[in-house]
Amino acid sequence: NIYPIFTLTPNIGFAEVAAANTESDGTGTLVTLFTAGANGSLVFCVRYRNAQSVAAASSAMVVRLFLTDTGGINPRLLYEVAVAAVTRTVAVIGAGGVITFPNGVALASGQLIQVIQSVYAGAQDLMHYVAEGGDF
Repeated sequence: NIYPIFTLTPNIGFAEVAAANTESDGTGTLVTLFTAGANGSLVFCVRYRNAQSVAAASSAMVVRLFLTDTGGINPRLLYEVAVAAVTRTVAVIGAGGVITFPNGVALASGQLIQVIQSVYAGAQDLMHYVAEGGDF
């Protein structure tokens, strides 16, 4: 293929994780963040941010992204990142960041990106995730 391939329709995935899963092998409860479209998709980045409603210190944790097969099963570790503890206030933002995929992650129809976090000690560890991509 000599021409760039662009996505046709935006596909933005959202997830909220409110439970801990310390496994890195894809077992336990995973939260679906992104579902590939009928003709496949391309994901450019995943944003994550502490979303607690009151000022408090969040826990240090590891965020893990998994990619499934086309049946939406058999998750495999795609990416993991350490998230530092931060005390969120009215003047200080909570912990967060962006996982960028420079060339995008290509997904076939039926594949999922799922997310977990290693710690959830209470509402102070509530995290919101947004996957930015598009469908072909």
